[in-house]
Amino acid sequence: MAEDTNNTEQGAPVPPVPEPSEPVAQPVPPAQPQPQPQQPPMGQQMPPQQQPYQAPQPTYQPQPQPQPMYMPAPLMQLTGGMKFGWFVVGALMGIPGIVISWLVNVDKLPQVKSDALKWTIIGFAVWIVLGILIGLAIGGMITAMVAGAMGTAGYYGYDYHGTW
Repeated sequence: MAEDTNNTEQGAPVPPVPEPSEPVAQPVPPAQPQPQPQQPPMGQQMPPQQQPYQAPQPTYQPQPQPQPMYMPAPLMQLTGGMKFGWFVVGALMGIPGIVISWLVNVDKLPQVKSDALKWTIIGFAVWIVLGILIGLAIGGMITAMVAGAMGTAGYYGYDYHGTW
């Protein structure tokens, strides 16, 4: 008959003790430091035979990883700042600005190309209209000044006031 390992006579079962399957590692004593060669007195050189040979260790230099190249998304429409920029190009440069706008946007989507050209032409037209208005205002002021000067000089037929 087999032995009773559960120790049932005392009332409390005792679990079996497992056998160690791998040997327990013994603690390793700390490595003793290597004796350093004595330093010669100052002004004397050490003979090269006293230094132990150390093989040069290769240094690891990581290679940079290539970054993936993402193509930019095509420009679908002009932003407000772009429209203002083309407006200013048209206003300040005139017809050469319109040509530049057309040449720069030749490879863009048709919507972008037409918007850039449209805002450049609008800028050019606004500049022309402002030029005409400023010219008329300056011309009117010069006319009023000349008529006033003629009236004070005694030429009664050229008075600016009293023409009603």
